[in-house]
Amino acid sequence: MILPFGRRRGRTLARLAAVALATTLAGSTAATALADSPAPSDASRLTAVATPEHGKAAAGTVYYTPFFFVLDGVERDGSLFMYAPDRTGNFGPRDKIFDGDDIGDFTYLKAAAQVDNDKDGYGDATYYWMNNGALSYTYTDADGMVKTRAIGGGWQIYSKVLSPGTVGGAKESDILAVDKAGVLWVYLARPDGTVTPRIRVGAGWGGYTQLAGQGDLTGDGRADIVAKDKAGVLWLYKGTGDPKAPFASRKKIGGGWNSYNYLHSSGDVNRDGIADLLARAGNGTLYIYQGTGKESAPYAKPVKAHGSFGSYRLMF
Repeated sequence: MILPFGRRRGRTLARLAAVALATTLAGSTAATALADSPAPSDASRLTAVATPEHGKAAAGTVYYTPFFFVLDGVERDGSLFMYAPDRTGNFGPRDKIFDGDDIGDFTYLKAAAQVDNDKDGYGDATYYWMNNGALSYTYTDADGMVKTRAIGGGWQIYSKVLSPGTVGGAKESDILAVDKAGVLWVYLARPDGTVTPRIRVGAGWGGYTQLAGQGDLTGDGRADIVAKDKAGVLWLYKGTGDPKAPFASRKKIGGGWNSYNYLHSSGDVNRDGIADLLARAGNGTLYIYQGTGKESAPYAKPVKAHGSFGSYRLMF
């Protein structure tokens, strides 16, 4: 059961995170302030041997798949809208957070990923990648204050970035990045949102047009991802918990996924403990594929999400 307080908490944190980032953007020109902040000079130079000891295991109840991540949509003019999950396994009506005419809008945002680092099921921080390669981290501190930390520049070398949860065996949500040569890299996250030097996973990821994942899809407590290739075939990469080899060999889910132009996972929408997948069709209809926990058939038949989502260039 989702208590009203919990639902308000999730929406409030997401709204404050957006406000904090927009305030940062308002004080910069095309987000250059983020790029100029003290941070690692180049994401590509952060390379080292893997180590799983970048955090501690969560104490008490652990939710491997977050059950309250809001769904954010960014329109081409920089307007930001937010959808909160409802009690039925769907999303409620959209809430406008920022207008595209506002100072500090989201025009310069390239990608974003919500994270649940304390593993309580609620989103508590967000990574933001800007068009100029700057990465920032918006979070709530121990006093309940929402702050934004500059992580570093140089991320424009990557064509795809996401944070599907913990892939390195610790508590924090790690970052996956595919460079323009098709090589997949892992950045292990620290409790403060900074990341360890990157770890090379392997080549061949340039053949995928989209990657998605948020939490556990197969029921083993490890973060998994799915990847859609150019032929429209969707593949499952099951998490291993090993940062040096974070995924097992791929397994085919099925074809026909080119009918969707956007894939995203906002965690466990229907609160059954298994990650779900969102897929947007060309007409703007968003479908919710509820996870089954079965590796052989990871998704149930799709359910239509309330509303139309065709106006968004980015969802996170």
